[in-house]
Amino acid sequence: MRRSQTLAMVLVLLLAFCNSSAQDRTISEQESGTNKRFLLTYPNLEDTDGEVVLENEHVVLQRLVVPAGEWEGIHSHPGNQLYVHIDGGEWSGRIGGKSEYSGIVSEDGGVGWMDAIPLSAGHNSGNTGDTPIDLIYVTLKGDVPIAPEFEHVPQHYPNIAMELLLENDRMIVQRVQVEPGQWEGIHSHPGNQVYIHVKGGIWSERRDGVQSPPSPFQEDGSVGWMDAIDISEAHEFGNTGDTTIDLIWVTLK
Repeated sequence: MRRSQTLAMVLVLLLAFCNSSAQDRTISEQESGTNKRFLLTYPNLEDTDGEVVLENEHVVLQRLVVPAGEWEGIHSHPGNQLYVHIDGGEWSGRIGGKSEYSGIVSEDGGVGWMDAIPLSAGHNSGNTGDTPIDLIYVTLKGDVPIAPEFEHVPQHYPNIAMELLLENDRMIVQRVQVEPGQWEGIHSHPGNQVYIHVKGGIWSERRDGVQSPPSPFQEDGSVGWMDAIDISEAHEFGNTGDTTIDLIWVTLK
């Protein structure tokens, strides 16, 4: 092969490599942009983007801490969001630079639903209390229910009452406290569920009467995804630690 042919082949290979790398970067940037639209940015805070603590094809969970006396800065919301207070506090809000509400107290474990708010609305919230507020946002990625063919009912524990906090056409939100030594009772799970520890602790599981070793300590604010579990598996969890576990269940419709 002549030298000119060799150089030409090298140039073709280099061009192919560069094009492939550019395509990979474009795909990566597009994916990043797609995920970014589901996330909040608080421009005034030192940690503007918080932490993504769980993400899959249906939801993204983002944790943000607003220090005492700090305002988040003007920001947008994508809508279809549930917020959960791990540590509550006192909120005040502004729209277009004018006060919308002031001194509203949210308790630990308090939840709410957030519709879409465009950046042009000038929306801003502030922690006007004297302790940090710790929040987890559960943002739905789709605009329609993910399993409309099923009948959706609240999660049920035979041994412990659960409190219904919120229900709409996209989710069911419940809260339950499990005391040390208490077991939930054998139950099923429909799947497509998120759980959030307002107050964590140590869990053990029984399946068909066989008890697993205790879990590592689940910290306040720790989260997870629950797939379907049939009643035939004789599944239940128990609090095998020495502190009360306070849990939020989010069942997606």
